[in-house]
Parts: sequence; C-alpha cells; structure tokens
Amino acid sequence: MATDPTALTITAPATSANLGPGFDVLALALDLANEVIIRRRPGPLEVHVEGEGAGEVPEDEGNLLCRAMLMGLADLDGLEITCRNRIPFGRGLGSSAAAACAGLAAANALGDLRWAPSDILARAIELEGHGDNAAACLDGGITALVPGPRALRVEPPDGLALVVIIPSSRVSTDEARGSMPAEVPVSTAAHSISATAGLLLTLERGWVDEIPEFLEDRLHEPYRGPLCPGLDDLKAIDAPGLLGVTVSGSGPSMLMWVTTDGASDVAAAARDVLAAKAVDAEVRVERVAPTGLRARWQ
Repeated sequence: MATDPTALTITAPATSANLGPGFDVLALALDLANEVIIRRRPGPLEVHVEGEGAGEVPEDEGNLLCRAMLMGLADLDGLEITCRNRIPFGRGLGSSAAAACAGLAAANALGDLRWAPSDILARAIELEGHGDNAAACLDGGITALVPGPRALRVEPPDGLALVVIIPSSRVSTDEARGSMPAEVPVSTAAHSISATAGLLLTLERGWVDEIPEFLEDRLHEPYRGPLCPGLDDLKAIDAPGLLGVTVSGSGPSMLMWVTTDGASDVAAAARDVLAAKAVDAEVRVERVAPTGLRARWQ
C-alpha cells in the first residue's frame, strides 16, 4: 500500500448504454460524475453517502462500492469512504457501473494489485452481469464491448451534443430486461448488427449529420419504450439540430442526440413537451466525456 498520500480520490462518470441498436455493446460516458474520497485512519470501516442515494444505500460493506473493493482487498478496516453521488439512481445512467468501477479502481490502488484495465473490466462484468456501462465508465468517450472482453474506444465527434432527459420515476435493470422477449427473429438481430456497425463507423468518421440513419432499434426499445414517459412525444419534436432519441440503458432516462448549435433549442422544446404531458423530468444539456474513471492520490 502507498504510505505517503493521505487520500485517494476517484471520479467515475455516468454512462448511457445501448445507444439505440447496440444492445449490451455500445455505450458512452457523460460529463457527469460521482466522486469517491478514501482516507486511511485507525478503526473500523466508515462509509458516508452524500447526494444521490443518501439514506437509501448501505453505509457498510454491503455498499456496491465496498463489495467491489473486497474483490481485491481482504478487509476494509482502517478506511473512511465518502461517496459524493451525482449520478441519479435507477434511471439508466450507469450509477451501479460507476460504483463498481470506482470500487475496483480503489482496490487496485490501495492494494497495489497492478490490475490491467482489462482485469478491472472483467471484474466489473462479474459484478454487473454486463459490461457496456463499465467499459464507457473506465475508458470515457464512446465504447464498444467486444469479445475478450475488452473495450474499443471511439473519440466523440465534433459537433455532437446530448440532451439528457431524466424522469423522476425509476426502472430496475431486472424489470427492463424482463420486458424483453427471450427470442427475436433473425431479421431483427440482423438489423441490430447492421445499424450498430453503421453507427460506429459514422461516429468514428465524424459524420454527425448521418447519425439519424442508424439510431433506430428493434431489439429492446419497443419493449422498454413504455417504461420511458414522454418518449414518443420527444421523438415527435421537429427542431433544427435534433438527430434522434434513444433510451438510455434500461431507462427511463432518454438521450436526445443533437448538434451542438441546436442543443439549447432542443432542450427548450423538450421541456415544453414534457410540461404539456405532465411528465416530471430533469432536462440537461451534456457532452460526451472524453475521459473515463480517474484515480489520484492527494
């Protein structure tokens, strides 16, 4: 263990998975992050949760962050952990992936474990059951989870922004997955593969105007859409700069893909539509975070 620094600070970004057709494969990091501060001092483990989840999530070894840390450390005595949570819970924005990745990164640093990024990703998948959010959380930018498992990263194109719609309601990942059929037609799977390939190439080449052609999903959004209040109304908005709307992960949050110069107008139109439909939701203009999880000693 390192001896001189007194605190380890970790920032882990929110993420949006699937990106339309890329179910369990594509994700991106958002410019919104949780912060974890870990200090050494004598005594048993102490966990403090501030912001999202305060008074709701465990403040002991049952906390997902602590469970991740215990994948590499024998015990957590002698640590004081403060979780400053900004990522909304149960909204499809990768709050659990951020906790898992932060905990694994903390174990790596505190235990001098020398885990490679691929080792952390594999352990995050073990905790989460899927790795799309974890890949984007760790690497930042836009990622594709490929066999290995490992992540391939695409730089976010210039001119792309996101309007994030965060309803006050929650959806559990298990509930969202349970809404999907166990089997789909080959034609549906083929469309998903084709659209995912097209979207990745379009993003990699920076062809922002061609993004709308590849955002349609037939694999999961037809079943998760009803869990996302206002989705159809948001898709019906006719505003310059709006490229398309996708369900964020399991929902109920949604991503409105927009050009940077049209972001504020699209956000205003979204607020008006949601208010007219009495949908209680936060509307945020965000960008794709160019960097992922960061850990530093202070």
